[in-house]
Amino acid sequence: MGMLRELISAWRGRDLLSEMLTEFQHMLEDGEWMFKTVGAVLHREERADTVHNEFFARDKQINSQETDIRRRIVEHLSLRRDADVPACLVLMSVVKDAERIGDFCKNIFEVACLYTMNFDHGPYITPLKELRAEIEGIFSKTRGAFAEADQDVAMTIIKDTKQIRRHCDEMIEQLINDQLPTQKAVAYTLLSRYFKRIAAHLSNICSSVVGPVHEIDHASTGEGKISKRYGAGE
Repeated sequence: MGMLRELISAWRGRDLLSEMLTEFQHMLEDGEWMFKTVGAVLHREERADTVHNEFFARDKQINSQETDIRRRIVEHLSLRRDADVPACLVLMSVVKDAERIGDFCKNIFEVACLYTMNFDHGPYITPLKELRAEIEGIFSKTRGAFAEADQDVAMTIIKDTKQIRRHCDEMIEQLINDQLPTQKAVAYTLLSRYFKRIAAHLSNICSSVVGPVHEIDHASTGEGKISKRYGAGE
């Protein structure tokens, strides 16, 4: 039995930690809704003004849930001698990843609203749609991998997101060398970067399933093509 599977078994026997685990799952569900919704806005399948209120309400809810979980973790660690420290550290880490996913979805929403033309430039529209679909599919798998501490699924997600991030790097490199109007170049570059970061945060969550607590985040942060070549951080 893996480390996280043991922790989850323990959480389910304790009301507070079990509640926080459920709340974290809700954060991921809200993040998934935000990503799917902003993808529809991005590709003009949905109007920004029709989803605006709920979109930002979901983001506020994610932020509120993160604050609540972190507060309860601190209280739990402070008041209980038998506090499950590893479990608390895992939760403290992954809720931050879930919160950052919401932030990057907001960034994509801003690009979709500021860029008034359609995202239809030949070499990039298909890769952009493919990245969107791939990331959408990873959300539910990540929730399941974490909830069940499924190491096999988690490893598959880490590998898949590494490939997604590599594709994002390749798109950015191509954009730098392409002769695009400034608006298009900026919009596509930002989207590539935001997609890459969302994929990385989903991968970070899965790293908690396959590695010890002190290695969370590191299992999934392998350098991309550009980082390897120039020594740049992600």
